[in-house]
Amino acid sequence: MKSFPCRLLLTPGIFALVFVFVLPAIGQYKEWRPVSPEDVASAKPVVDADADAEALFWEMRIDDSSSEDLDMWHYVRVKIFTERGREKYSKFDIPYAKGTKIKNLAARVIKADGSIVEIPEKEIFDREIIRTSGVKVKAKSFAVPNIEPGVIVEYKYKEAVDEAGASGMRLPLQRDIPVRDLVYYYKPYGTKDEPQYQAYNLNDFKFAKDQKGFWMAKRTNVPAFKEEPRMPPEDTVRPWLLLTSTRVQITNISFGGGISFVVKDPSNTKQYWGAFATEKSGIVSFFTKKDKKITAAAEQITAGAATQDEKLRRLYEFCQKEIKNVFYDPNITPEERAKLKPVKSIVEVLEKKEATRPLYVDYLFGALASALGMEVRIMYSGNKGNMFFNPNMTNERLLHLAAIAVRNGQDFGYYNPGDPFTPFGMLPWHDEGSWAILIGESNYLWRETGARPHTENLYKRSGKFKLSEDGTLEGDVTIEMSGQPALSFRHSYWDETEEKRTEAVTSGVTSRMSSAEVTLVSVENLKDTKLPIVQKYKVKVPNYAQKTGRRLFVAPGFFEHGTSPVFSAGSRQFDIFFPYAWSENDSVQIQLPEGYSLDNADAPAPYSDAGKVSEMVVDIKHDPKNRILYYDRKFYFGAKENLNFKVDNYKPLKSIFDTYHKMDSHTISLKQD
Repeated sequence: MKSFPCRLLLTPGIFALVFVFVLPAIGQYKEWRPVSPEDVASAKPVVDADADAEALFWEMRIDDSSSEDLDMWHYVRVKIFTERGREKYSKFDIPYAKGTKIKNLAARVIKADGSIVEIPEKEIFDREIIRTSGVKVKAKSFAVPNIEPGVIVEYKYKEAVDEAGASGMRLPLQRDIPVRDLVYYYKPYGTKDEPQYQAYNLNDFKFAKDQKGFWMAKRTNVPAFKEEPRMPPEDTVRPWLLLTSTRVQITNISFGGGISFVVKDPSNTKQYWGAFATEKSGIVSFFTKKDKKITAAAEQITAGAATQDEKLRRLYEFCQKEIKNVFYDPNITPEERAKLKPVKSIVEVLEKKEATRPLYVDYLFGALASALGMEVRIMYSGNKGNMFFNPNMTNERLLHLAAIAVRNGQDFGYYNPGDPFTPFGMLPWHDEGSWAILIGESNYLWRETGARPHTENLYKRSGKFKLSEDGTLEGDVTIEMSGQPALSFRHSYWDETEEKRTEAVTSGVTSRMSSAEVTLVSVENLKDTKLPIVQKYKVKVPNYAQKTGRRLFVAPGFFEHGTSPVFSAGSRQFDIFFPYAWSENDSVQIQLPEGYSLDNADAPAPYSDAGKVSEMVVDIKHDPKNRILYYDRKFYFGAKENLNFKVDNYKPLKSIFDTYHKMDSHTISLKQD
C-alpha cells in the first residue's frame, strides 16, 4: 500500500512572513479562472472585518489513482485589504521536500482597476529557507510587484511526488489567513468508495462524491488561526485531517514460502494497535537475541553493582559515553549520515563501539539489560509538544520511538542513552505525561509516563550589582539551569557555534532591557549532563533606576525586570498548557550609591493560589553599613502535575499571574541624604 512519505509531513509548515507557506492550494485547471467584478471592487473582508487579507478560495486537488506517483494541483486567490497586508504578503515561498517536483508554477496580480500583471517565469527562483523549526528546506519563491491594498494575488502549480501515495497525508482545515472557500478534492488509490480519513478538532467535515472519481470536502468562511500564549500544542486545537487507508504490512517471509503479515485498520482501535505492536515486536527480537559477547559485556560493566538501578545506571553510562554516536558528530554532514549503512547485529555496535544511528545506542542498552535477565521493551510515545495523544487515536504517525522501557517491579523505567544529553532516568518534557505503548516480543502495554516535579526543573539565578547615582546598574550574573530547562538548552545549542550561544544568552537580557550591554558571556557544562548548564555574563544597564529629584526608584528583581504579563487578553479561545513544572530561585545583591539611604524597602507579601499549584515568596533585606540591598525570590509553578487548565479557568489563572507580575515589578525608593 502506498503511503505519504514522513519527510513530506514538513511541507505544510508555517512561516512568519507569508501565510501561503503552509501547503498552498491551487486549482486543477490549466487556465486562470475568471475574476468577478465584485471581488475586484470589494474593499472589505467577508470572514473577518479586521483582516488585512483574505483568501477568496484555497483549493487543492489530490490525485492518488496512479500506482506509482502522487500528483497534487494547488490554486490560491488572495485579496489584499490593508497596508499591513501589503507588507505581510509581498513575498511568497512554496517549500518542497526532496523527491518532490514543483511544475507549471504561475502567478499574477489583478489590480483594483481590473488590469492584470503576470509574474514572469524568470522571476520565480529556487532558494533555501529556514523554517520556524530550524530545518532548512528548498522553496520556489517570487515577489509580488507593485502590491497594494485592493489587489488580488493568485498563483497555481502542480506538485508531483515520485513513488508515493496520499495515505498518511495531512490536510490543514484552517489557515493563518481567513478563507472564504477552503476546498479539497481527493481521488483515492484503488477504490471508488468514500475515502478513509480522520478529522481532528472538527466534527462536521465530510467528503462528498464529485466528478471523475474525485471526492470533495469544503469549509466556508473559515476564520484565521490565531495563536494564544500558553495554548495547547497546535495539532490539539487547530483543525486538520489525516488521509488514511487499511494497510497490509508484511512482517516476515520465510524460506519455506510462508509470509507473515498484519492488517492495520484505523477503524478498529484494538486491532490497529495490535498490528502495530506485532510489526514492531521484531525490533525487540532483533536486539534481545542472546549472544555470549553481549552477556559477557553486561556482566563486566555491572560487576559489583548491588541493585537493578545501579546496574542500569552503569549500562546507561557505558552506552552514552563509550559508544561513539555518529549522529552527534559535528564533522559529519546530514548527507553523509544518510549514507551510513545499518548494522546487521547489535554485537557490531558493541565491538566497534560506534553507532551510525542513535537508536542503535538504545538497542545496545536494551540488549545489555536483557542479557542480565531484565524485562525489556521498546517505548513509542506521543509528543505533547505536537499533540495530546491518547490510545484511541489510530494514527501511528503521532508516535515516535522514545526510549527503552525496563520493568522495575510493577512499573517501568524509561531510558534513552541514544540522546547524549538526556540524563539517566529522564525523558524530554514532550515525552513526560504522555501516553506510550510498550512493546515486547509477544505483547504490548499502554502506560502514561510521569513528569518531573518543579523542584527538579530549576532556574537558579544570582547577580551582584552596583547601582550608580545616575541610575546605571552594572555587575556580574550567573544562571544555572537543571532538569528540563537544561535539556532543552542542550538540544537547541549543542551543534551551534559559541557565537550563537552567546547571542541566545544576550537576547535573553536585551529582550527585556533593550539598552543593556552584555559582555564576557560564557556557557559551561554543555555536554556534561551530570552538571547544570551555567551561563555567566557581565551586564550594564543605563537608566535601570529612575531618578526623580532626590530619589532613585529601583526594581530589585533584576531577572524579571522588563517582562510582560504572561496573559494580557481579557478572554481567550483555547485551554491553557504549560510544558512542565518549574522553579526559580533568585538571589540579587545591589550595592547602593554613596549618599543614598533606603526610603522605602518593604517586600511584597508572599502569595500562593488556593490549590498550592504555585507560590512566590520575596524577601528584601538591607545592610546599611556596607550599603548593600539583598533581594531573594523563590517561585514555583506546576505542583501536583497541574499543567493543563480549561479555558473556563482562564480569568482566575490570569489573576494569579497578574499578581506574580506585580510582585516582580515591585520597586523600592532610595533617598539622597
